[in-house]
Amino acid sequence: MITIVKDWAIVTVKDELSPFEVLWAIVVDSNRFKSDDYVCSSRILYIENNLVRTHTGSKYELVGNGNEYVCTYVQLISLMNGLSPEELNLESI
Repeated sequence: MITIVKDWAIVTVKDELSPFEVLWAIVVDSNRFKSDDYVCSSRILYIENNLVRTHTGSKYELVGNGNEYVCTYVQLISLMNGLSPEELNLESI
């Protein structure tokens, strides 16, 4: 099942070992999440066209335009707890 999301951001987490990316977005339609809730994904494996596939096997369809940001591991925890990249004033790439 694919989760459709909007107002999305690809966030690169600058880890000491190697950087990785996660998706932060607002849910449009999903069997797993409520509409208008936020979602912060696990590590992104790949992005093809407007489809994101994560390490845990989740699939997200990106609707509309998005942004790219960089964050620290500590900021990632705040993203996972619901703060948006804008609220955290993350550095845009």
